[in-house]
Amino acid sequence: MLLIASETIRSNRSLNDVVREMSFTLSFFASPGKFAELMLGQSRRIVVLTENDVTPEAVRTLKDAKDRAPFGIIVAADRASLRSSRQAELVDKLASYDNIEWIGSHFDFDKLSASARRCRRRMLRVSRRELESALENGEIVLRYQPKVERNAGNEWLTHEAEALIRWHHPEHGLIGPLEFLPEAEAFGLMTELSEFVLREAAKQQVTWRNQGIVLNSCINLASSQLNIPDLASKYRDIVREAGLECAAFTFEVIEQDLTDPSAPHLAAVKALRNHGFRICLDDFRVAASSLGTFEHLPFDEIKIHASALKRAQGDTVAMAVLAAVTGLAHNLGMSVCAEGVEDQQTFEFLKTIECDKMQGFLISEAVIPSIIRRVYSSKDETADSAA
Repeated sequence: MLLIASETIRSNRSLNDVVREMSFTLSFFASPGKFAELMLGQSRRIVVLTENDVTPEAVRTLKDAKDRAPFGIIVAADRASLRSSRQAELVDKLASYDNIEWIGSHFDFDKLSASARRCRRRMLRVSRRELESALENGEIVLRYQPKVERNAGNEWLTHEAEALIRWHHPEHGLIGPLEFLPEAEAFGLMTELSEFVLREAAKQQVTWRNQGIVLNSCINLASSQLNIPDLASKYRDIVREAGLECAAFTFEVIEQDLTDPSAPHLAAVKALRNHGFRICLDDFRVAASSLGTFEHLPFDEIKIHASALKRAQGDTVAMAVLAAVTGLAHNLGMSVCAEGVEDQQTFEFLKTIECDKMQGFLISEAVIPSIIRRVYSSKDETADSAA
């Protein structure tokens, strides 16, 4: 899938962040001819138009491409301003498309990513039978993103890899989880998918260990699965069948529905932990509600969301708060991991707040299992040497 953006927003940080997080291929156009060229073919695309791009040529190109392949449109311009100009007729033509989002000229990561996700969702229709066939035919695959951990001597070691699910679709290529997990939830297939991920991650651990690579697994666990009464014992049995210990697996859960001490979700989390599994609070954003959550819940680790890291690097107060949260987690016996680490500046910042672990593109993207050998290391002193 291509995200086609105007030259006028090439340097926009939010755009680049969305492209990376959503695994888009980014292409630019600086002329109507280049735009028309990029819209050829049958690939799915999301087109980002600024006010300067809303031209008769651009609208004509979109019309010509309409019957070739599905695409979405994001207009990064003020709709009212466009309507009051000579472009009003063009605005009406754009508004006739079903897959269009208007985000205004002043947008941030959250607004752009939300619109991009909605556009992409509209381009993909997944049926229950397709998902069931994908599982049966081996189209569901795992990619692994390494995590590095700082030891007592300030060396960064690779001890874990997060198992991330993908769908190798026969027509659309490699599809990310946001494209099919909502349907899997709706069709009641999350139990099968979650067990598949655990079994595959366990098998991969055994394979790695036979190659001399000792890596524990981190697995995302959907909130819907925390309602299953015998979840913990079932997962324990799966791990033991593979000849592994539960401590070699960390389940990452979000804080949603975990604030009520009597919630069944909390009982499932405690049961998993009682069997020896490690539990990580994912997407931690250092909000007041988040602080109240991890102070009384049985977590072994918190994972700081990339947005919280960015705020802290540009705001001394936010940095002090994040450092204090890290200290509190340590006092409660929890480790702290940072996700979305993409540059050396962030790596250096994490050392100042005594963060224990990190993962992100600076270390490695999510890769096929055979490539893990290249990023696996038993003694890495810098982030660069771990990549």
